[in-house]
Amino acid sequence: MARWRTGVDRVAVGKQLNSILEQLKSLASQGDYPAFHQMDQQFHRVLVDAAGLPSLSKSWGLVAADLSEWILEVKEVYWPNLMALYQEHVLLFEAWKSEDGWVAEEATHQHLEAGWYRIAVASGQDHGIDPVERAVAFISTHFSSHLEMEWVARHVSFLSTSHFNRLFRERTGEAPYRFLRNVRLDHAAQLLRSGPDAVAMIAQRVGYRNASHFVRDFRAKFGTTPLAYRRQGA
Repeated sequence: MARWRTGVDRVAVGKQLNSILEQLKSLASQGDYPAFHQMDQQFHRVLVDAAGLPSLSKSWGLVAADLSEWILEVKEVYWPNLMALYQEHVLLFEAWKSEDGWVAEEATHQHLEAGWYRIAVASGQDHGIDPVERAVAFISTHFSSHLEMEWVARHVSFLSTSHFNRLFRERTGEAPYRFLRNVRLDHAAQLLRSGPDAVAMIAQRVGYRNASHFVRDFRAKFGTTPLAYRRQGA
C-alpha cells in the first residue's frame, strides 16, 4: 500500500525527494536517459522505503535490479520527451503528500502502469483502457495538482488536444476543465462536512491557489458559501 509509514519524518523525506526531482528535471532537459534512469530508481527507492514495509523494500529492490535494463529501454523508446516523465514524477510526489491515503495509492498504481499503457498504444494492441476513462481516473486522482489539459490529452490519453476535448465532452457531458473543477468542489464539500479545517486550507487542499476563486466557484455550484454549506450540514 502506497502511503507514509506512521511516524515517518515527512519533512526530511520531502526534502530528499525534492532534491531528487530537481536533478531529474535537469537530466530530463539534457535528455540523459541513463543518468535519469539511475536517479529515477533512487526516487522510487525513497518512496518505497517511506512506506515502512521491509518486505516491500526488499521485493522492490530485487525486481528493480532484475528489470533495470528493460525499464531503461522502455524509457528510451516510449518516452521521447523525458520532461513528460519528469512531470509524472512531480505529480506522483504531490499525490504522496496528500492527506488522503487513497490518492497516494491510486497515483502509484497509475504511475506504474504508465509504461505498459505506452507500450500497448505504440504497438496498436488492445490495451483495454479507454482514453477518456483513463483521463477521468487521472484527473480524479490528481485533482489537487496543477493540471494542464493539453498535457493530460497528450501524455495520459495520447490524443490531440482538440480530439481529447471533443471526445471527453461527448462521453462525460462536460469539458475537461469543468470536470476537474467539479471534482475539486465535490471533494471540498466532503471536507467541509467531515472536518473543521478552515476554508482557505480546504481550498488549497483541493487544488485552488486562490481562496476567493474557490468561494466563487463553490457558490456557483452549490448556491451558497462554503461556511454556510458547512453550517447546513452541522
